[in-house]
Amino acid sequence: GEGQWDGSARPQCYGPNAKACPLGETCIVKYDGTFSQCMDCRADHFDKSCQKLDDYMRYAAIHTCKRTCLDTKCYNDHWCLKPHVCVTDQESNWGQCVSCSSKKFWHNSCWSLDKPLRRKAQTRCHKHCRHR
Repeated sequence: GEGQWDGSARPQCYGPNAKACPLGETCIVKYDGTFSQCMDCRADHFDKSCQKLDDYMRYAAIHTCKRTCLDTKCYNDHWCLKPHVCVTDQESNWGQCVSCSSKKFWHNSCWSLDKPLRRKAQTRCHKHCRHR
């Protein structure tokens, strides 16, 4: 419809009819070159927008912007940039980037992980999720 945002309607920033990204944005390109979009790599913008991307574009964005996309699914350590590691739980079919060295995470956020994932994170990071 008119004025509705449709991913395909947005001009690509890579490929034959590419349009350059607006100032301050970076072109994120899907691994096979079939799709691209402009994105703001600054932390405050990246955190919000990376969560809306599909797996392929999120992976591309993580490596183009050199930022970890938190609170989204990761499949292995390639999805998380240091100091983050990907903690996965087969049963719940979920994985999340966790910073082993983040005091903030281990004091506040670790409780938001479900129990099996929290256990895996504690083992992987050799840390303990403190009681609130």
